[in-house]
Amino acid sequence: MIEISQELVEEKIIEVIEEIADTLEIEVSIDTKSCPGLMPGITSQVLVTVMGRLEKKLDVIIPDECYVFYDKKEKKQLDIKKSAEKLIKNAHYGK
Repeated sequence: MIEISQELVEEKIIEVIEEIADTLEIEVSIDTKSCPGLMPGITSQVLVTVMGRLEKKLDVIIPDECYVFYDKKEKKQLDIKKSAEKLIKNAHYGK
């Protein structure tokens, strides 16, 4: 099992978004203060793909009802830092 830390999750989120953006030929400038859901060309479908790839890279399971890039209660997009916190809080860890 991979040791999960805030820094690692933030790094992996950025890495996966950059990989997908390259594939889609979308230019992104991203850091921990960036909100992926507000980036041009990065749709919610793309972010669902990001979550699937994060599950594999981090050896975690993100519950179906948990969309890590949005806060339903506050009705706002989350930045990378907050998304990483939400993932760590809600994910189920591998064996």
